Amino acid sequence: MPGKIATELTTSDGEPIMTVKLEPPGLPPWWVVRERLRERLDAGPGRRLTVVTGPAGSGKSSLVADWTASGRAGGRVAWLTLEPGDDQPGIFWPYVVAALRRAGAEVQGEWRPEAERSFLVRLVVALASEPRPVVLVLDNVHALTRASIIDGLHFLVEHAGPQLRCVLIGRTDPPLPLHRYRLAGSITEIRHDELAFTPAEADALLTAHGTRLGPNAVAELTEQTHGWAAALRLEARALPMPGDKKDELADYIRNELLGEQTAATRELLLRTCVAERLPAGLAVELSGRRDAAQVLDRLAHQGIFVSARAGGERTYVHHPQVRGVLLAALGEGPVDRITGLHRRAARWYAGFDRHGEALPHALRAQEWALAATSVVRGLGIAEVLNGEGAAAFTPMPPDLDLPEAAVVAAAVAHYLDDPEACAKHLLRAGEMAGGRGVALPLSLAAVDVARARRHGGPDDLAATAEAAWRLLDGALVEGAAVPAGLASLIRLARAESLLWQRDLVGACAVLQPSEHDGAEVLGRLALAEALCGRLRRADEHARRALDRSHDDDGPGDAAADVALAWARADEYDLTAARVHAEQAAARLEETPDALLGGLLALVRARVHRGNGDVAKAAEAIAAAPAGPRPAWLTEVLDLARDALLAPGRPPAAGTTNEHAIAEATAAVFAGETVRARAVVATLGERPGLPLEIRVNGWLITAAAELGDGRRDRARRALHRALGLAEPERLRRPLLEAATPVRRFLREDRELAVRHDWLGVVPRAATAPQPAGPPPQAAPAAPVMVEPLTAKETEVLGYLAQLFSTEEIARTMYVSVNTVKTHVRGVLRKLAATRRNEAVRRARDLGLL
Repeated sequence: MPGKIATELTTSDGEPIMTVKLEPPGLPPWWVVRERLRERLDAGPGRRLTVVTGPAGSGKSSLVADWTASGRAGGRVAWLTLEPGDDQPGIFWPYVVAALRRAGAEVQGEWRPEAERSFLVRLVVALASEPRPVVLVLDNVHALTRASIIDGLHFLVEHAGPQLRCVLIGRTDPPLPLHRYRLAGSITEIRHDELAFTPAEADALLTAHGTRLGPNAVAELTEQTHGWAAALRLEARALPMPGDKKDELADYIRNELLGEQTAATRELLLRTCVAERLPAGLAVELSGRRDAAQVLDRLAHQGIFVSARAGGERTYVHHPQVRGVLLAALGEGPVDRITGLHRRAARWYAGFDRHGEALPHALRAQEWALAATSVVRGLGIAEVLNGEGAAAFTPMPPDLDLPEAAVVAAAVAHYLDDPEACAKHLLRAGEMAGGRGVALPLSLAAVDVARARRHGGPDDLAATAEAAWRLLDGALVEGAAVPAGLASLIRLARAESLLWQRDLVGACAVLQPSEHDGAEVLGRLALAEALCGRLRRADEHARRALDRSHDDDGPGDAAADVALAWARADEYDLTAARVHAEQAAARLEETPDALLGGLLALVRARVHRGNGDVAKAAEAIAAAPAGPRPAWLTEVLDLARDALLAPGRPPAAGTTNEHAIAEATAAVFAGETVRARAVVATLGERPGLPLEIRVNGWLITAAAELGDGRRDRARRALHRALGLAEPERLRRPLLEAATPVRRFLREDRELAVRHDWLGVVPRAATAPQPAGPPPQAAPAAPVMVEPLTAKETEVLGYLAQLFSTEEIARTMYVSVNTVKTHVRGVLRKLAATRRNEAVRRARDLGLL
């Protein structure tokens, strides 16, 4: 019997064999089958050696035990769990023989110190002649260090042939010539990176412990623990329980992991844990040991304390849980020790001009001059301005005699909304700056731009933004690595000043999108594109801005919603325009903006006008926020109000494109067609004309040609207007054009069919009449069969504006079938057979 065979053997000291060491570890009820690693072990039958190495608590022994229990080992399994005292030939080899015999292998003889060679030869011959393969599993193989044992194990693996497969499990590689096995292709290796749990495996492990987390939480926990099985298990036990259960992991790390290291290794880990990422040179600096990198390489190979990062620079990363334990231990000592380590790290990084990495260490050490210099030279001033780094600098003495410190103090004052202090520190920084390269002037200009955006007027913003823009351009030309946040701040300020000046082309050029742009930049770009008439681009950038704002969990910028409202109004999707306008209004209540507020008032007026409510449209313009706003926007608002209240009246003096359109429109109303065409012609000489202005110019030309009776020319002008508007689906100017133009468009079948995107229903062609006597006059149509209901009157108004059935349904918040019912009622009551006929009849009756 296997048990009896084992008990008959003894070690060279005469001690009996402990059969418990010949049993695989039992699998716990929470064990997770990891099929991917089973398959890796399955790959070994054709190979003589399998090595499974990983840190304590990585699940390596349980993995092999699960694999052997599943029957996939490909042979009889002999298991031996080693202990530190087994590192003696007189103990090790008797246990190996006992394990093999327990598995049913016919091996004879006993180890004797004077006949070790002959013992190994007999053992090899016996295993090679076995009728069935044997799998020898040696667990905790890192306990073996004696050269004679290692040599004997190598001899066994080399000469036993295919009937023996050896599986070695340990925390470190066994000191065998593994490179030879690799060259021969006779080894399977599973290391700590493969033993790490994947998020799916971690989720299964947590579930087995009765803990359920969402996918994001599981992924985050897996990332934090590096997939370390022991950490995941202890976290799973601690999550649903109150109290100090989480201290178990710290105790495990201190006792099971750190306790096994030498005092020198523990000291190295303790001194280097202040750095989350640890370049090899910094490890030498912090530890004072020239061999620090070699020690860290060894620890990284073990895979628990640190991991090595590939790249041009040898860099190590502390395991998060281990680093937490080390930092706690370091915190129990003198404060000066921690401060000193951070100071050394900050100065080491600064010595290599790695200012971004020097900054957090300088702040922890309260090395204020070095910290301020790191912010400025690392071009990280935008993070202080937006508050991410401002709190860390509030303890900094305000009167440091250093221009970089003055710039940082100004940024902190801006964040605290203290404009006087901000201006004072900016003045002091400028006086001390001198000629100090690129970083200091650019950082100073960025703070000045931020101040001007919040507290300065248009002229102040224009001057500071232009100066900062030139500095940014110069820095980029010189090859400076300007962070995206700093570049975005300056681009945004420059674009805002250009929008105030109505340089839409310039604003779009400044705001050319990049993958790092935030919601504000994308929102202003969307607004500039919408004002230019590029509605498709405006829609794309605005939606990206809203998505980015949602991802950043911020309040959002009203510019994106104003741009969407503007675009929807231009497309004549009045319901969507109203929705976005309300969203923009809500955002502007939190953060008022004169430019956005004025544009929003104009959009609201357009929505009301499209719905046929001229009075509310005028009220929307009158409700535009008071205060300073661009002169061009004030003129546009005044022109829009006058067009609502006194259509056709010549406008007062003005300089905008809209003024020229209003002047030409008034000339058409007055029958001055030559003058109307002349005014429109002047627009062609102005650069960067928005699409709406160009479309309106051709519509006015068409109206003038119709006034002169030149229908062919009118058709060509209208065709040009439609061709310009179609790519962007710009419906509003066409649907609100002069009555003769809209009538001509409805009656011209060729134009209406070619541009069906506009929603215009062409008039049916008149059938030829047979020859004969002149027809008698048809009886007059009844005035009206019965009065229209309120809903039918509303639908009639939309029909007059050439709305499609779907557009009417969206505007009235009703179904398409309901609209069709109302339309049939209108046609019946007005004794009309077509929509345009009903509109003409309604106008004749004074209903429109």
